[in-house]
Amino acid sequence: MREPDDLSGLSMFVRIVEEGSLSAAGRALGLPKATISRNLALLEKRLGAPLLIRSTRALSLTDTGRRFFDRVQPIVRDAHLATAEVKSDHAAPSGLLRITAPVAYGQAAIAPRLLSFMRRYPAVRIDLHLHDGRVNVVNGGYDLAIRMGAIEDSELISHKLADITMVIVASPSWLEQHEVPRIPADLARHAAVVTRPESVQWKVGGEIVRVPWRMSTGSIIVTRNAARAGLGIAFMPEFLALGDLERGTLVRLLPDLELPVIQATALYTRAAIQSVALRTLMDDLLASRPIDVDAADTGF
Repeated sequence: MREPDDLSGLSMFVRIVEEGSLSAAGRALGLPKATISRNLALLEKRLGAPLLIRSTRALSLTDTGRRFFDRVQPIVRDAHLATAEVKSDHAAPSGLLRITAPVAYGQAAIAPRLLSFMRRYPAVRIDLHLHDGRVNVVNGGYDLAIRMGAIEDSELISHKLADITMVIVASPSWLEQHEVPRIPADLARHAAVVTRPESVQWKVGGEIVRVPWRMSTGSIIVTRNAARAGLGIAFMPEFLALGDLERGTLVRLLPDLELPVIQATALYTRAAIQSVALRTLMDDLLASRPIDVDAADTGF
């Protein structure tokens, strides 16, 4: 006679121990208590050893049962995870994804890919939050966060999306009133427009220059616009300044000196990646690395 499936028997045994009784395991599995009892007896017969001591009040593990449980519980858990992954791989992406990204990079680089993604997967909904402040991914309930620069959330899974070239710029009107910088130290004699007050130490050509700020905007787009309006010099992603550099409304400063390259990174929790929609979206984003910026979307 054919014996019961091994994994099924092991899974049922693990559930009995975790639930604490045959009745509770039956309720969890949607099976009659008699079926649970019969399959437990078959497992013990096949192993040739008792695993549980039954009483009218509770169940307890034998020494053999404890050792057996400790060995098979991880196996059963991994088997269930593997089964879920295989099933989800063949499921169409669906459900809600909450995503946060910086305003400029989110608009110019991430949003176009989200639009394409949603056209291909109509069952997916996306709640996109664009802002330049740092958010707590877990507490904020986000499935995916796009970050620029240094990453501090070591408990999150991270994937590099692109390298972002930086530039230092000023408007022609600003340079008419102030001497054009020739060396990094000259920058300290200019007022800067910055996104955050602490962003005043600029690494230029291997040197660190502290630049006094005149305006802190809280937004890299406003920083660009303020520099364009002649309110000071600014340090920003090149893609955000390209249109102005081409039109001559902004001028690149110290173009021959090396500036830092800022990484754009995707972050998510280990729990979030169980989502088919998120895994599919990440496959799309990583397949197109480095993610280029749509030049048409940098004018704002």
